[in-house]
Amino acid sequence: MALRLESITRRYGSHTALDGVSLHVRPGDCYGFLGHNGAGKTTALRIALGLIRADSGRVLVDGFDQARHPREARARQGGLIERPGFYGWLSGRRNLYLLGRLGGQSRKATQKECDRLLELVGLTHAATRKVAGYSQGMRQRLGIAQALLGDPACVLLDEPANGLDPEGIEEFRRMLLTLTREEGRTVILSSHQLHEVAGVCNRIGILKQGRMLVEAETTELLEEGGGRVLLRTDDNPRALLLMADAGLDAHEEPAGGVVVATTDTRELSRLVTGNDLTILELSPRTTSLEEIYLRYSRGENATKRETAPIEVLPAPAEKRAPPRPVLKAYASEVRRLLSHPSAAIAIAIPALVAGLSVLRLWSEARGHIEDVSAGDVFSHTLVTAFEGTTVGLGDALPVAALILAGLASQSLAGEFSRGTLRNLLLRPVGRAGLAIGKLLGVLSAAIVCYLLLATVAVVVSGMAFDFTDVVEILETDNADPWVITEAAALWSPFSSMLSAMILPLLAYTAVGFLAGALVKRGVTALALAAGSVVFLDIFRVAGRSFGFEGGLLSCYAPSPLGDTSRVAHVLDLIRAPNSPPGGMLDGSILVPAVWLVLAAVFATMLLKRRSVP
Repeated sequence: MALRLESITRRYGSHTALDGVSLHVRPGDCYGFLGHNGAGKTTALRIALGLIRADSGRVLVDGFDQARHPREARARQGGLIERPGFYGWLSGRRNLYLLGRLGGQSRKATQKECDRLLELVGLTHAATRKVAGYSQGMRQRLGIAQALLGDPACVLLDEPANGLDPEGIEEFRRMLLTLTREEGRTVILSSHQLHEVAGVCNRIGILKQGRMLVEAETTELLEEGGGRVLLRTDDNPRALLLMADAGLDAHEEPAGGVVVATTDTRELSRLVTGNDLTILELSPRTTSLEEIYLRYSRGENATKRETAPIEVLPAPAEKRAPPRPVLKAYASEVRRLLSHPSAAIAIAIPALVAGLSVLRLWSEARGHIEDVSAGDVFSHTLVTAFEGTTVGLGDALPVAALILAGLASQSLAGEFSRGTLRNLLLRPVGRAGLAIGKLLGVLSAAIVCYLLLATVAVVVSGMAFDFTDVVEILETDNADPWVITEAAALWSPFSSMLSAMILPLLAYTAVGFLAGALVKRGVTALALAAGSVVFLDIFRVAGRSFGFEGGLLSCYAPSPLGDTSRVAHVLDLIRAPNSPPGGMLDGSILVPAVWLVLAAVFATMLLKRRSVP
């Protein structure tokens, strides 16, 4: 059994979208899943693909229970649900490549398959064009291509001909025949347009208002209407009345003529001619798929059918899901970030702030030295590279926290808004693997951001100043500078600060990632992430009053609203060595680490339970 839905029920509030639906698709079937708009077809396919949860029932994919073995189920399925979403700034080939690599294929195999699928769906000519410039029909073709990535045994296509022109629909029908009859692939085709499945599907299921009306071989359904003839006379309305008077089941044919339920054509001819009607045509009437659909959906003369029991084979021993799903998801997130130029610009901004901050301090320091030389002030403490680096970090890290939280918020919410999250969840990495991999990806971006800004702060400070003793210069001629703090006493707290300040930044990034898991719109997630950073900082006032300030992440990161981080501690050691240094050092490792872990856990739990339409 390629796909089996058993007694699936799904409710949205008081509305029952699916009511005990069972569906059976055998290997090699081209299964036509029919029903009017709103019948529940899309909901059933989303449940089959694991995008939403059923309230009850279970899904078996090639014998694997989807709830117990989600990655193995994903490895055997491909899907296209409604309008496909892609990265508009990338080409069609690059979009497919990223999805193929996430699915576990090698670089070379993915490139080869991308070219094959683009040719199959007729997009070779547009392979290098940005998807933002694709028409709806081209996007639909690309969506079909992504559904076929990874050589899935079972492909679920929901209204796949949407947006295709007549020529494209005909090409799609030919492609279906190739997939099912030549490649032996199983296809479930959901549609309310009966002409899309006519002549293609060997098996039909009809859904109405969340209930499965019938599921049978197409040939069997068409044979149900046997024993009918098409009668054309020189007066069809009179012929229809004559049939009614004779007690025969008959109705008018829209194209002209009367359809009569009878097998005795000789007696029918005798009846017609005996009433002074001339027979123009008398021929067997073949039942159309449209008629079968209407009969079952209206409940008119439809034979009551019981679905024949179909043997469910045990799950195969072969495992198709690729190993190390977290690593696959991590690499995919890194590729996504590298593919978008705005991400690189955002990561570089804090480094620019750090460099400008050091240069501002250098300009101020030169002015103070000139004031001492001119006798305008009695003395001045020389600025060292220790102070320059620390000031640069203090100014740049709040900016970095805002940018990285915002960037991380788009990792899930941005994907949801674009419709690309659905494509990612169809790959065999699992929801937990995808969440953890994506989080590791944005945390890596945060590490790169911090290393860049710290390097800029250190290098620019080293060029503008020296890593030397903190000294006081006097206005008195020939007076030796007075050593306030020796450089040897600063290296340890300075190095500790450089290594410790990355953890709060990672925690803020995780908070932004959690914000993206809470909401479904990228703009909303961005606002929530930025608001969380600002709120945590402002909330320290209340925390200080009620004694829980030390448990807030904002206490361990630089802040323009009152710094209590290691940055403030080092600045106090440099600028006021005779006063007790500030900074909350006791929880500078533990508290940010706890925030990081909790944000990661909650974000993963939210993604595991989220419905993705």
